[in-house]
Amino acid sequence: MKKNIIFLTLLAILLLVGCSTYDPKYREGEPTKNFNYPTDKKIEKSFYLLGDGGYSPPGGSSKGLIALKNYMDSVKVTDNYTLILGDNIYPVGMPPKDSPEREAAEYRLDAQLDAFETYEGNVVVIPGNHDWYNEGVKGLERERDYLKEKVKTNLIWAPKTGCGLDVIEISENIQLITLDSQWFLENWDRHPTINDNCPKIKTREALFLELASELQKNQNKTIIIAVHHPLYTNGVHGGQYEFTRHIYPSQKKIPVPILGSLAALIRTSGGVSIQDAQNERYKSLVKRLETIAQGSDRLIFVSGHEHSLQYIEHDSIRQIVAGSGSKGSYAVLSNDGYFAYPEQGFAVYDVFEDGSSWVSFYGNKNNKAKLLYQKEVFSAPKPYDVSHLPTEFPSTITTSIYNEEETEKTGLYESVWGQRYRDLYGTAITVKVANLDTLYGGLKPVIKGGGHQTISIRMEDSLGRDYNMRRLKKSAVQFLQTVAFKGTPVQEQLENTVAENVIEDFYTAAHPYAFLAVPKLSNAIGLYHTNPKLFYVPKQKALGEYNSDFGDELYMIVERPEDDWAGMKSFGEDTKDILSTSDMLEKLRKDEKYFLDEEAYIKARIFDMLIGDWDRHQDQWKWAEVELANGNKRFLPIPRDRDQAFSNFDGAFFGTLKGLAGFANQFAVYGDDIKDVKWFNTAATGMDRTLIQNLGREAWIEQAEFIQKNLTDEIIDEAFLELPEITRNETTDFIVKSLKGRRGNIVDIAKRYYDYMAKLAIVTGTDKDDFIEIERLDQGKTRITISRIKGGEKADVVSDKTYNMEDTDEIWLYALDDDDVINVIGDTEKNLIFVRVIGGQNNDVYKVAENSGRKVKIYDYLSKPSTVESQGKAKIRFRDNYNQNTFDKDKKTFKSGSIVPGFGYNPDDGIKIGVQSVSTENGFKRNPFTIRNTYSLGYYFATNGFDASYQGEFARIIGNFNLVIGANFSSPNASNNFFGYGNETPNFDDDLDYDYNRTKIGRAGIKFGFVRKSPFGSYFGYMANFEGIKVDETENRFITEDFVPNDPDFFERKFFGGLDATYRYESYDNNLNPTRGMKFELNGGGKLNLEDLDRNFGYIKPYLGFYNALSENRKLVLKSQVQAHFNIGDDYEFYQAAQLGGNSGLRGFRQQRFTGKKAFATGADLRYSFNQFKTSFLPFQIGIFGGYDLGRVWTEEGDSNKWHDSYGGGLWINSAEALSAKFSLFSSAEDLRFTFGFGFKF
Repeated sequence: MKKNIIFLTLLAILLLVGCSTYDPKYREGEPTKNFNYPTDKKIEKSFYLLGDGGYSPPGGSSKGLIALKNYMDSVKVTDNYTLILGDNIYPVGMPPKDSPEREAAEYRLDAQLDAFETYEGNVVVIPGNHDWYNEGVKGLERERDYLKEKVKTNLIWAPKTGCGLDVIEISENIQLITLDSQWFLENWDRHPTINDNCPKIKTREALFLELASELQKNQNKTIIIAVHHPLYTNGVHGGQYEFTRHIYPSQKKIPVPILGSLAALIRTSGGVSIQDAQNERYKSLVKRLETIAQGSDRLIFVSGHEHSLQYIEHDSIRQIVAGSGSKGSYAVLSNDGYFAYPEQGFAVYDVFEDGSSWVSFYGNKNNKAKLLYQKEVFSAPKPYDVSHLPTEFPSTITTSIYNEEETEKTGLYESVWGQRYRDLYGTAITVKVANLDTLYGGLKPVIKGGGHQTISIRMEDSLGRDYNMRRLKKSAVQFLQTVAFKGTPVQEQLENTVAENVIEDFYTAAHPYAFLAVPKLSNAIGLYHTNPKLFYVPKQKALGEYNSDFGDELYMIVERPEDDWAGMKSFGEDTKDILSTSDMLEKLRKDEKYFLDEEAYIKARIFDMLIGDWDRHQDQWKWAEVELANGNKRFLPIPRDRDQAFSNFDGAFFGTLKGLAGFANQFAVYGDDIKDVKWFNTAATGMDRTLIQNLGREAWIEQAEFIQKNLTDEIIDEAFLELPEITRNETTDFIVKSLKGRRGNIVDIAKRYYDYMAKLAIVTGTDKDDFIEIERLDQGKTRITISRIKGGEKADVVSDKTYNMEDTDEIWLYALDDDDVINVIGDTEKNLIFVRVIGGQNNDVYKVAENSGRKVKIYDYLSKPSTVESQGKAKIRFRDNYNQNTFDKDKKTFKSGSIVPGFGYNPDDGIKIGVQSVSTENGFKRNPFTIRNTYSLGYYFATNGFDASYQGEFARIIGNFNLVIGANFSSPNASNNFFGYGNETPNFDDDLDYDYNRTKIGRAGIKFGFVRKSPFGSYFGYMANFEGIKVDETENRFITEDFVPNDPDFFERKFFGGLDATYRYESYDNNLNPTRGMKFELNGGGKLNLEDLDRNFGYIKPYLGFYNALSENRKLVLKSQVQAHFNIGDDYEFYQAAQLGGNSGLRGFRQQRFTGKKAFATGADLRYSFNQFKTSFLPFQIGIFGGYDLGRVWTEEGDSNKWHDSYGGGLWINSAEALSAKFSLFSSAEDLRFTFGFGFKF
């Protein structure tokens, strides 16, 4: 046996050493020379890629830079692009000028600039993590300024310092997007000036939205995303290590063989460094980027970070790693790799005029650039063959949105899911056929568009004006991907499944043609609007390459409100410009001459409620800019996308769901009234609070009455004549009747919504110097006036509103940018609205009158200058808390809930069912929520026992720690097993059945403490707990027949107090099916018998587990773990002892099978994952596993040397992050144990 172990060990070492080669590595079948690079095609642009070039030796240049310079000296083409991919200065970025490290830092930058001394193209520099290490944003600014001084022209630092994203248009066919990935990874609380110069992107979510928008706008181009951290890597940061790292884990080259392997394993699997791809924050970035990138035809990521050259193709995403500009490190070919080279070098990415592109990798040989590998990245797009398409079309056609089979449902189906407007989707209508060559003077396609659910294409007429051509049949898969699965690409997996069919049927709740009635209704109340028209658009030559995705269906064609449409009657004849919501908000913040017509906006929002249009997020609006005689500029709303008007979510399913989950109440049945105005308006409430700064209840009533008066029965009847004639049936009659009825209730609806919205008021200043006065008035009123400061004096009034305590509970006042003066006056002491003042950027001055300031809290940055001239009775909270100190118009302030059912089986509990309900509240103070309440309930059929628990978590009670309170209860029938103390206690199951060792234990307890969760995977918890426990004196059980307690009060209720501390770190590449991951937990504490203080004990419970892929395709995975329990002291009860069995260590034994003072168990599972497959229901993945466990317990008196083991296997099933199931069968010396469990997530 020993010889076998020695042989296998030596063999493993030889294999590992053999893998530690520093030669180029090529995927099997890939050429190592004669790469067939096309020399007969013309290059449009070349991009020279070099990262991590900031470590040249003193007095010289790195090998990578030398090779690059040799190559660049031969480049004759001008106007190409060099991309410096971060980590431009080692080890810690650019220090201040008076720092002793400054000279070396400058030299390392100069060495990179020297490499393209003769180069006449453009240089784009992006930062890496090492560039952030010297005072964050300040260090980036110093580095940027030095480069700008050295290179007067053609140098671009991107993104802007302290910002996340920038866009550079290279040509009509190529777009460069730069991302600062370290910006995403940083703790923003440590960088108060971060995002100061980024007006559109103040949050990480805003970056993803902006990136998605950019990819959509440039989908016809080759898109290059330059980002320091790669999405995919097979190098050190991807968890790949050469054998020597197991011997020498540190840079000091001290041999520590066993600890070195453990250190490598922890870093490989755990992602404990934020710079490693396995880290939780890093993974969250990668998952969102790959989800956004899927579907882009020609998109490539170019990165540094790894000190190697790599080329990877992961599904549709291409990744170039060129981070060996001045260092080399280990890299392999696993995980979709085509090429890897662990030495210094650079890459060149060539984009040809036909749209194809190639990558070339170069190393250094004798100080010359040596070609190592070339590969085609994208082939030239193939044009759609339009030669077979017709050129003549009939004037009309009769067709439907869905075919009859898709809309024919049984009575049972309709009783559950509702009738909705399903019949209209299957009703054939007669409609005009659109010849795009002649329609509106001729339309040509520009770019594919679409939102969460719509599929559209932007068209342009001969005058350069844009239209949207939107398909009436919506995309269920697109909705699921962009709303439900933001972080996981599932689009292909969900096609042709029940999930897709259910969502498609869900869309039938929206009336397919109601948008045609909206223009006339809008005209009647003076509301700007678009003018959608209905057409059948056949496939035709005018659609060109878009014929593959569009044509032969019903479409709505409508103007796209932009500046080219300014002056059109329905957009305002005096309109000079048309802006997006984000552009309008930016202008409102920057200049007081811009203002919103709040009356017009309120009218538009009441009209939304009138027609039942619940989906009114910011992208559903455009804004007409009108210049007034005094030079001021007014914005008026142009609502668009009315596809949710008159929605009808009937049926038992939604009726039940509304009672279980609040969010479902936004999906209403259209009728005379709106039952839940809060949830109906969820999509728009944040924008309402942001935009309405001056007007109150009276304005809402006035506009509602205006609509009542001007929207007459005749106008309503006439508007619905625009619908296709065959659809004007009893359904339309019901909508018309309901609309007239809702018109009668619209004043009450507006009042109720205002009452809800006004409970929280959000007030914003401008990005200029403001004078903000908070005046406390009598009768529970607070007046807030915001004026500009000009020449040191109070000038133009920006907003002025008086808030009433009867309407408003709380006010959040954001002063925003520049130097503001906040003045609090008024000595009223009773009936005060709670006011939070958030200073924001720059040096704000706070003046609170001596007898004023009650119920006022002032928030600002601790590390930024702020002046408190007088505090009065206000409370000051100066902390570097980015999320709290930054205004975010998209911040959600409503409650949400979820219900998670589950059920399973094991021989000890029998069938068990459970449910968990989670409600989350998001207020001002968050981490990441304000309050979360979790309720759990479980029932166990074998014992007729049940348990219930509650846990509440409250944000930031002390620093970054949340307060946790909880309670739990289990019925007396809820049982634990007890076989006595010892490692070889007898088991009488065969003779006395399972009940004999079941011990009925009733528990009730409470806890409170503090927890902190890091976005990087760590959890810290500190708890105090109190519990009462009673063991039932049940006849004919082990506890009364064979066990002799030495405590006369053994069966009396006992009360315990305890302190408990837990540290946990978890990181998995996939939470449902990990192929790489780690969990470490250390739990310790002590308990005290409150009725006998001399009886107390301590405990320590460590756990360490790993997941490691064993095969290159990552289907074969080894899961390994070790766990222990050590009690300190002897005064513990049996149910507080160290126990093994069931899911705790030994899966082939009964739960709590062995009880002692100490316990230890280890085990491993070999898991295999089959390819994911689609069913008509959902996509599924199945895996199998085989496992082995080994463990034992120790007691003070025992002398057992026996180790217990169990072995077995099972299978697991996952589906789209919504369902999971696991079945297992394990054997031991005592039993064959079968268990299963199912879990759902809603």
